[in-house]
Amino acid sequence: METIHQDEGRCSRFVRGEAVLSQANEALVREYLDIAVNDSEDLERFARLLTDDCVWRITPPGHSFVGGEQVTSFSRFAMGSRTHSPDSMVEIRTWFADGADFCVEYFHAARVTPFRIRVVETVCLVCHMRDGQFDSVHEYVDASQSFLIRLGLRLLPLIVRLRPGNGS
Repeated sequence: METIHQDEGRCSRFVRGEAVLSQANEALVREYLDIAVNDSEDLERFARLLTDDCVWRITPPGHSFVGGEQVTSFSRFAMGSRTHSPDSMVEIRTWFADGADFCVEYFHAARVTPFRIRVVETVCLVCHMRDGQFDSVHEYVDASQSFLIRLGLRLLPLIVRLRPGNGS
């Protein structure tokens, strides 16, 4: 059974089938969606959504960040290299949650700070939730519209190894 909630003019979907979505996980989904759309620059707020043993895998290139420290370090790097403006934002395309699983597809446009270039990508996050936090996130990036995003993803493993404070 699917329950539709109306939030500030947007429909949201909490699927309730065989696996029941706990109140903690429902609150996590709502908090994530609010951060993604309205407060995507707040790393501390975002970091609270992750377990200490969270694993974040980005495809391509297939690189994993293991543990809250590595995930937060990567997020700080990624968030620090771009800015948002009225024409460069996060737009949620679709999402669903069921039991301990959450999947969201969003369009992301941002300005890469050092180059002042607008980049766009479509991202799909497939997440597992545990006790109101994400303990794994698999990020699929369609960077076919942006050479700069494709280049950054190819260089990601090298950037992570060379970056001070990368948590490894």
